Amino acid sequence: MSQPTVFVIDDDAACRDSVRELVSAAGLAVAAFGSAVEFLAAFEPTWQGCLILDLHMRQMDGRALQQRLRQLGIDIPIVFISGSVDIPTAVQAIRDGAVDFLQKPYPENKLLDAVYKALRRTSS
Repeated sequence: MSQPTVFVIDDDAACRDSVRELVSAAGLAVAAFGSAVEFLAAFEPTWQGCLILDLHMRQMDGRALQQRLRQLGIDIPIVFISGSVDIPTAVQAIRDGAVDFLQKPYPENKLLDAVYKALRRTSS
C-alpha cells in the first residue's frame, strides 16, 4: 500500500462496512479488518495512514491494540470509535496518542474530519 490508507478495524461487520464505504466515497484508500489480531497479522511496517479503531472487540480490544502498537514502536495515528465508553478510558486513549475518540452514532463529517486530521499527522 503505497499511498496513505485508512485501516478500519471493527468486529461488527455492518459498522465496518459502513465506515469503509464512507471513507472510500471520500476518495481515500481503505482496508478493513474484522479484528485487531487480523490487523496485526497482516501489518507491514511500510504501511502509512491511520486507524479507525473500535474500542470494544473480542480477543483484543482497541486499547490493547493501541498499547501493542506502541510496544512495537509503530506510530500510526488512531481515531477511536465506540458505542459506549467511560471518560477515563477516552482520556487515557488520547493521552496515549489517539487523534480523536468518537461515540457511535457519530456524524459522518466528524469521523472524516478526524481521519483527515490523523492523515495530516502521518505526513508531518
